[in-house]
Amino acid sequence: MLRIEGLAITAMETSNNNPKQAGSGRTSNHYLPALTGIRFFAIFHIFLFHLWAMYRSEKPEEMASVLMGFDNVPKTLGVFMSNGWISTSLFFLLSGFILSYLYWGDDGQLTIGRRRFWLQRFARIYPIHLIVMAILISMQGSWHLSQGVPLSTLVPSALATLALVQAWVPPWIPQWSWPTWTISALVFLYLVTPWLMTALSRLSARQATIALAAMPFISAIPAIVYLARWASDAPYSMNVDMFFANLPLFWVPYFVAGMLMTRVFALSRFKPAPRSPSWFARGDVAFIVVIAIGCVSGIEQHMKFLIRHLVLMPLFIVMLLDLARGRGLMAKVFSLPGTGFLGETGYSIFIWQGFVLMMMFGTLVINPDIGPYQVWIAIGLIMALAIPSTYLIEKPISRAIRRRFIRVSDTSTP
Repeated sequence: MLRIEGLAITAMETSNNNPKQAGSGRTSNHYLPALTGIRFFAIFHIFLFHLWAMYRSEKPEEMASVLMGFDNVPKTLGVFMSNGWISTSLFFLLSGFILSYLYWGDDGQLTIGRRRFWLQRFARIYPIHLIVMAILISMQGSWHLSQGVPLSTLVPSALATLALVQAWVPPWIPQWSWPTWTISALVFLYLVTPWLMTALSRLSARQATIALAAMPFISAIPAIVYLARWASDAPYSMNVDMFFANLPLFWVPYFVAGMLMTRVFALSRFKPAPRSPSWFARGDVAFIVVIAIGCVSGIEQHMKFLIRHLVLMPLFIVMLLDLARGRGLMAKVFSLPGTGFLGETGYSIFIWQGFVLMMMFGTLVINPDIGPYQVWIAIGLIMALAIPSTYLIEKPISRAIRRRFIRVSDTSTP
């Protein structure tokens, strides 16, 4: 059983996907548990960052005590939570790596039809997303109207968020479910994956290595533009910040870097590399450096962009490589029992965050003294929602959709 990036593949499904490769019997049980574990770590770090951002945001006076439990968090831990934006980069790199590991064949194409590929991806995301959005719209719609937000903004932003395309229009991102901009960007990356595979497969081994080495610098282009804007004393604009932070196009280099890793380092479920477990590896050093960066306080916005898009990518590549090969202490830690179970909840954690953040304001209205306890309440609530949402709603609906449409969808060739 292979459980990675929110997907379970049995030996039978692997055989059905590609009969030529199924005959070898080499890949049906190849499993990379540490990647599922690090995926949960990254997503949960992002969630804590969103809580911290809500705590630090400008709020009406009656909401000033929301999430005030952060006041009592040890300083270094609080700083690490406030720098949760660093884990977004790891999430996109990991997503590109996993999809390529699973689906990028030796011929440079998807090992399954495009429609089947997209169906498997979107069947996990959209059903639970639409359910949560129905809840958010019903609860937030009247409030937005009472605040004077025009229907000309509410309707298109709601439709865009329902379709998960809101990340392309910065003012729409925070309107309904801010945290799902990440899923919005991921939807775009899923859509272009088949063409990225075709284009990258034309590279020679040497060209692929050069391309991977160039990805941090390509990724840094928007950060450099933002730095130039900052240096010119341009006025602050939240929409400008969201454009540079959230536009799906700017996350293509991280996604492509993850894809190229599978080619440059010959990592594939069809040709699994020998695992060489060890107690310490370069990936552990990279992980320590990343944690150290996450514990630096007072990082200004222009430096955040440079760190996020330039500095972190080489570190995450080294980390991911050793985790995939099962090397080092972190590979053992993120392979512990239960990490895979939690790692599967990633989509639901992202999708339910908007509801959890909204409930922090709601509970404060009901009980003004609850602020000091809200951090723990939010953590408990997101997991209480994400686990049953994943295993009782998301996965069963996904299986039902695949059973209903998989044969029709698999008639197209890659």
